[in-house]
Amino acid sequence: MELITFDITRVLLAAGLAALSMVSMIIGTTIGVYAKPTQRTNAIIMAFGTGALIQALAIELAFKGARRLTDKAHFSGVDAWIWVASGFIIGGLIYYLVNKWLEKKGAAIRHPALAKFYYLRQKRQDSSIILRQLSKVELVRSLPPEEMEGVLTCVEPVQVKAGEILFRQGDHGNALYLISQGMIEIITGSESEPTVIATLGPGQSFGEMALLHNDTRTATAAAKEDSQLWKIGKEQFDALMEISPGLRRSVEQLNSKRIRHNVRNLRGMIAAQHWRKVAASNIKRLSKAEELTYMKRSVISGNPLALFMGVMMDTIPESIIIGAGFFSLETYSFTFLLAVFLSNLPESIGSSMNMIEAGYRTSKIFLLWTALIVVGIAAAALGNIFLLTAAPTIITLVEALAGGGILAMVASVMMPEAYEDGGAEVGLATIVGFLAALFFTLL
Repeated sequence: MELITFDITRVLLAAGLAALSMVSMIIGTTIGVYAKPTQRTNAIIMAFGTGALIQALAIELAFKGARRLTDKAHFSGVDAWIWVASGFIIGGLIYYLVNKWLEKKGAAIRHPALAKFYYLRQKRQDSSIILRQLSKVELVRSLPPEEMEGVLTCVEPVQVKAGEILFRQGDHGNALYLISQGMIEIITGSESEPTVIATLGPGQSFGEMALLHNDTRTATAAAKEDSQLWKIGKEQFDALMEISPGLRRSVEQLNSKRIRHNVRNLRGMIAAQHWRKVAASNIKRLSKAEELTYMKRSVISGNPLALFMGVMMDTIPESIIIGAGFFSLETYSFTFLLAVFLSNLPESIGSSMNMIEAGYRTSKIFLLWTALIVVGIAAAALGNIFLLTAAPTIITLVEALAGGGILAMVASVMMPEAYEDGGAEVGLATIVGFLAALFFTLL
């Protein structure tokens, strides 16, 4: 009976330690929601926690796991390394694949850095649809694809019906038009005796001369059939002409009716498909307004369960490791627990601020983290029950799998986010965190 009581006490203590490591998420959420620290401050804290976590993974998990195999399972050093390395690789791969799937379900928002990369990919996909249409236009395709990110912010789609007038002769030039689908007639003369001087189709552009010379329209443009166009307003056109020498050169060549010849010579007849790929790959920026738009779209279309599963995937492995390694308070090494506590703090600060900005209610955010702590407590308890007395090979493999997932999260989320928000100084903070964790290990 005493043995059962002792075991229950041990399991409860293990669960309590996991709760202690995760309570920093509630603290971080409170700070993120109400104090709203600067991104730089949060980045420095995150870098410190990252350094501590890397040290704990290397020494407390990987090295001690390998020593367990050599001492208790009589593995050679190489075999122990292979066993631990295989666990880390598989754990990292599982994290990568599951995380990719959860991103599409709306879980990317749990990490600001992860969300930015995901939203940037979304922007590239959306931009590819526009680029597919713009690549039909020779004037646009004559531009270096590296310059298209700026052009994309300036174009807007226009749908016109057959017979609709886009502008009349004598109007002030206010836009350049690019034809994606349909036919446009360029007409001169009076309304009673109109003369069609040109019929333009997909891949052609018009309206640039009045913009280039800041003059009035020399002809009327009317839709011969239902057409899909892209429009660049005068202000955007003038701004693009300043920053894009390629656009100025192409428009001037078009005005001289030499663009077809020059496109072939200057651009080497770049295939439209290749041009689109290069242009899409060079979309590297996401404005704050665009980020917020994609964020809200992700929240609306996302699955709340996916968000919870994503957060759970980041933290449950840590709870399992804490539970599996606890035998008594006297023999327990608190280095890993401290590293988890420190890493959870800035992550919850950034995630909570991100969720508030996306429109999540404060109560819902606190409920998410509280539910996660409950699940983490259960994971630590189960880890202590089933893994503490397991075979050395089993417990080492499970810890290595969990460690691989944690390391993948650190490398793909915490480190990029810390550097983006904190700059080069986060390298020093990471070193300090690493050395601090090493100090506790040596003690």
